[in-house]
Amino acid sequence: MATAEILQAEARERPRMTIVAIAAALFTLAAPIVGLVVLKDRPENLIGQALQRQQHLTGLALSAACSVLGLIAIVVTLDFLLRAVRARRPELPWQLRPLLWTGGAGLVILLLVLQVATSVKLDHFAHDGSQTYEEARKVSDFGGIAYLGIVAQFAFAGAFVTIVVTAMRVGLLTRFLGYLGVISAVLFVLPLVPVPIVQVYWLGALATLFAGRSPSGTPLAWQSGEAMPWPSTAEMREQRVREAEARRGGDVVEGAAAEDSTEPSATPAQRKKRKRR
Repeated sequence: MATAEILQAEARERPRMTIVAIAAALFTLAAPIVGLVVLKDRPENLIGQALQRQQHLTGLALSAACSVLGLIAIVVTLDFLLRAVRARRPELPWQLRPLLWTGGAGLVILLLVLQVATSVKLDHFAHDGSQTYEEARKVSDFGGIAYLGIVAQFAFAGAFVTIVVTAMRVGLLTRFLGYLGVISAVLFVLPLVPVPIVQVYWLGALATLFAGRSPSGTPLAWQSGEAMPWPSTAEMREQRVREAEARRGGDVVEGAAAEDSTEPSATPAQRKKRKRR
């Protein structure tokens, strides 16, 4: 596909991807907030926690639905970014796209299975079980399913990091957005805070970039259709030095011209002396 056709296709798709990225940010933020609101005033003992969760199955299902929708929107957003990267770097491994979708689909299926299994276990615990500590502990015990979830998480995060880093190298993402995207991918595997503020901010910044409203401007790689890597720190430092030297050189030339223009003209007496000579 020619570069002009690629740019036209991306221009048509970017408004839709802006909406998808915004939806990803909103659903990713809503999922933990709904969970925290539903499970506020959480009991300290495990049995009380299980009973509380059983009483709020609808709210927990809503939280899980937000997680699923947010994850799907993130995968679609990354897929668009991946296709833009591949248009500028065709040698990118083709396996990256199946890895992204396999990891994302695995996490979606895992979330749905865990939600259904948890609901069944909680309902049995509250109505048919003896409500012992051991039964309450088994509500959150899913055996080998958890290990499959870890595999899906690492597959998704690996594809996430590779796409973001490559997008930064070809100039589609600024260095700030690139590094922030890597942190976001790591936090999907190791959630250090209950509310994913970093991921939400990154998705919002990505939406403004797709919409052409980024405060730092749209990277040139989006406009040229070619890889235009961001300069390194050393290159940026050298460029600033050259610009400063050029400005100083211009000031010197202007100063010399000003001195020449202000030189007093010869008086009539001086002109007569020159003629006599």
